[in-house]
Amino acid sequence: MARRQQAENDDVVREDAQLYLSTDYEPASKKRLKAAAPRADSERSRLEQRYARLLIERLDYKRLVTYVPNKTIPIYNWFKFKEGFSRQLVANLLDRFGLTGGSLVYDPFAGCGTTLLACKELGVNAVGTDVLPVALFVAKAKVTDWPDLKVLRRAAQELSEAEPQEPLGSLPRIRIIDLAFSPKVQKEIVFFKEQIDRFELPIGNFLLLGLLSVLERASATSKDGQFLRLVNRPPCSLRTALLAELDSMMRDLQFVSAEHGNPFGKVDVIAGDARELCLPPQYHGAVDAVITSPPYLNRYDYSRSYALELCLLNVKCHADMVAVRHELLRSHIESRQHSGKSLQLPAVDEILRELGKKELNNQRVPTMVRGYFEDMNLVIANLFRYLKAGGRVALVVANAQFAGESVPTDLMLCELASHHGFITEEIWITRYKGNSSQQMAIYGRRPVRESIIFWRKNV
Repeated sequence: MARRQQAENDDVVREDAQLYLSTDYEPASKKRLKAAAPRADSERSRLEQRYARLLIERLDYKRLVTYVPNKTIPIYNWFKFKEGFSRQLVANLLDRFGLTGGSLVYDPFAGCGTTLLACKELGVNAVGTDVLPVALFVAKAKVTDWPDLKVLRRAAQELSEAEPQEPLGSLPRIRIIDLAFSPKVQKEIVFFKEQIDRFELPIGNFLLLGLLSVLERASATSKDGQFLRLVNRPPCSLRTALLAELDSMMRDLQFVSAEHGNPFGKVDVIAGDARELCLPPQYHGAVDAVITSPPYLNRYDYSRSYALELCLLNVKCHADMVAVRHELLRSHIESRQHSGKSLQLPAVDEILRELGKKELNNQRVPTMVRGYFEDMNLVIANLFRYLKAGGRVALVVANAQFAGESVPTDLMLCELASHHGFITEEIWITRYKGNSSQQMAIYGRRPVRESIIFWRKNV
């Protein structure tokens, strides 16, 4: 038993750093190819024709579907979560749907909590779910009714005055930790985490969010698309960054309490998988609208991007990280093939046939594509169950391209929604995104849509 445990520990220590860094591989050939558009009689072309009248350019929403506007808004800007969208987008959609006090909104991919926080601020009730522990923690923290600011200030002051000492524990023995932090910084992180754990909730969560928010700044990494990129920069002082972050967060709370006079909506954040019926029975058939953005079909693996934060929250070893990865929606390259998840979508079959004819830079792309739409099919079925008759959905999505094959995600999801009883009302094209540099090098520039899909429950 001891030898087996030692072998497992050695495997963790020897773990390849690429598991947490880039998963992209250079294509075998750099030869410039012409990416042929789908044939006029192809399934994807039929989809484009079928939904052409519903496609509306709303490029004025280009910035609103990004996290950028939130960077200057108190509380919304807590923690760097660049995959989110803006507070203003949620406010606009609440107005479009005519939702006021007493209405209920659901976000199945709560992320950093923008939908939930905006609903709370604007007096609309909301519930959100997510499977990523970092997202759940941040979303819950943002919508918390914090105690008196004096209490938080005393806690921050106590933390700042804690005398440095050797921590009792250590960070997980995962390769990315050693790449990101020096041994000295690792000990400093654990020291502050152990000090924070002494505080009662929710004060401890406030302090821990501050610590999570500065991990990247104190590391030799930067979040970059699908992975953490190693960067050559001197890390900041963890203690200085943490205390400055907590001070900024307290100033945000002071500003919001002074400026906000409206009644708050009631908000609930639940650990749950949108592919399952994870909401309690009282929410079934009670939701007025869904405002969300599922992970894009773009290979991004949130367990890699947020590996540092996960290691501070709940990941104790490499096996834990893998478990988190395989709980995520299958939008990343390490998605596994699942049996028993039926999917009737001819466009998916067509894309997989075409990909099968090509030299792919990663042979797992077809598994990811099928898995993504199998998973989203389950999500859509559950949204229908949660919504009231006539309930509305606003879904922010982006199309994709692999080996020159276009994937019109927005239209394909609309097809799946129609199978479950939704009517597609409109598809707003908010911006056109360039394909990846690798794709452009081979196939040329072929922009893809980023859209907001609007559905209505047809009952």
